[in-house]
Amino acid sequence: MRISLGRLAELAGARLAGDAALEVTGAAGLLEAGPEDVSFLENPKYAEHVLASKAAAVFLPPAAEKTPGGPANRLYMDRPRWGYTKVLELIYQEKWKPEPAVLSPKADIHFEAKLGKDVAVGPFTVLKGRTLVGERTRIGAQCFIGYNARIGKDCVLHPGAYVGDYCELGDRVIVQPGAVIGSDGYGYDTDPKTGVHHKIPQVGRVVLENDVEIGANVTIDRATTGETRVGAGTKVDNLVQLGHNVTTGRNCLVISQVGVAGSTKIGNHVVLAGQAGLAGHIAIGDGAVITAQTGVMSDVPPKAVLFGTPGRPHREAMKLQALFSRLPEMYEAFKKRKLEDA
Repeated sequence: MRISLGRLAELAGARLAGDAALEVTGAAGLLEAGPEDVSFLENPKYAEHVLASKAAAVFLPPAAEKTPGGPANRLYMDRPRWGYTKVLELIYQEKWKPEPAVLSPKADIHFEAKLGKDVAVGPFTVLKGRTLVGERTRIGAQCFIGYNARIGKDCVLHPGAYVGDYCELGDRVIVQPGAVIGSDGYGYDTDPKTGVHHKIPQVGRVVLENDVEIGANVTIDRATTGETRVGAGTKVDNLVQLGHNVTTGRNCLVISQVGVAGSTKIGNHVVLAGQAGLAGHIAIGDGAVITAQTGVMSDVPPKAVLFGTPGRPHREAMKLQALFSRLPEMYEAFKKRKLEDA
């Protein structure tokens, strides 16, 4: 990649203070960047790193304009990370060229499968009957697409992805390696006399709406009946489990190792931080944030921030944590007072 700062400012919508003709070739963190790299500052906590940076140019918020020092070339915008992202996009396009739109002769494509224009299918991938694949979608090696599945336009399925029978992916969906879309939901009926667990057939499906990304080794269970649905724009990190009949709203962030039990309803713009666990048959309101390792056992109102197990309002939980650390000295004081009273 090679681009002038003037052109980069135009692409990012930034205001350039510096040499518009200077060309840059890479991107790196403030302290790692060299004389041909672009970097950025988003958190004022790291403002001192700008002064030490050897980057050719740095994206900065407008408030930093009054702070001298650091790289001579500055690109000012309200969202410096977004400007930096445009550089990363250019690098990605250069280093990771899309696979050519070819169907590998080693792929097993059923004669009833229908593929749109410019679809690519990698070797040892299986597409079952009556599957539909939209235009420009790329399916990597060793994927499995089940019977009567639907995959939209401009999707990317990385090697080893699994999409079960009747499941549906919208447009521009990304499925990372090893993800399973449409495994059987975890449903059993236990005989009270014998204790034997009898499997309940899972006859529903999974729907991923437009612009969803599913991380590596994620498992999303098909519904018992009806749908398990992930809302448009939602991003699911690696190693997440979504149980049968779970639904998420739009633009949620579900971070690594989250587990959501069956039939839980998650609103729009919800954040589930790493290793959070949600019980089944509850509702999470729009804009709620469930912090890391929080266990949620009941409904959560919109915009609530929960922490701890069981999950409590964040401020209350932090006060309790502070009290817990003082329990030994409080106990000793209580014991001493009790002895004095005696």
